[in-house]
Amino acid sequence: MSFWPFRGLLDVRSVEIRDFLARPEQMKPRLGAGPIERSYFAHDGSVICKWHHYLPLYDRYFAPYRDNPQVRLLEIGVFQGGSLDLWRRFFGPSAIIFGVDIDPRCKAFDNVHGNRVRIGSQIDPVFLEGVVLEMGGLDIVLDDGSHRADHMTRTFDVLFPLLSPGGLYIVEDVHTNYWTKFRGGYRKRSTFIERTKMLIDDMHHCWHREGQKIEVARDLVSGLHVHDSLIIIEKNRTGPPVTSLVGTEVF
Repeated sequence: MSFWPFRGLLDVRSVEIRDFLARPEQMKPRLGAGPIERSYFAHDGSVICKWHHYLPLYDRYFAPYRDNPQVRLLEIGVFQGGSLDLWRRFFGPSAIIFGVDIDPRCKAFDNVHGNRVRIGSQIDPVFLEGVVLEMGGLDIVLDDGSHRADHMTRTFDVLFPLLSPGGLYIVEDVHTNYWTKFRGGYRKRSTFIERTKMLIDDMHHCWHREGQKIEVARDLVSGLHVHDSLIIIEKNRTGPPVTSLVGTEVF
């Protein structure tokens, strides 16, 4: 979604924007920060808006993919184009980086620094499938789009099956799942946070009798990481767990 930072993102009935805006002394990387965090605070191009605690997480989870010179990343929500540049600097000139946005003005960022932008809705499966086909596949999805709870789920249902084995599926700003303005609500079953809880149950289906509920992710979630407002899902084929005993010394 292309909106000015924080406009409409915070529920003013419960929180204030000033509670979250960084102070001047916070506008710098932490000691020992990784390349994404350092690049963010040194950025002087198109506007980027990221919660600061996301940055070291991206350094952590994106690091293994940096060795792939043609990693394929799709970001939903272009905003002012700056985050596409952030990923470009990290992944390098050969990476295949696409952004999608419903705002036609974002077309201005197409083919800037090698990044591609396509205009369409994140809940249009034909549009999304066409973008992935153009990309030649998909290794990382980053949903920073409408922030609507129902849109997060519908986008996941389309893109997760298209994600390559070993890929990452990331959803930002899931705190909006608690707000009615974004079709959310505390423990509302249709939110992506509640779907994530179901995925946790599905990962452990060998240990209960309820089976797997999320069909598009059946036997495909090998890891799931929940951080404040950020959910990261690892895709790999899974099977029944096995255990063994090794060694020769016994008591």
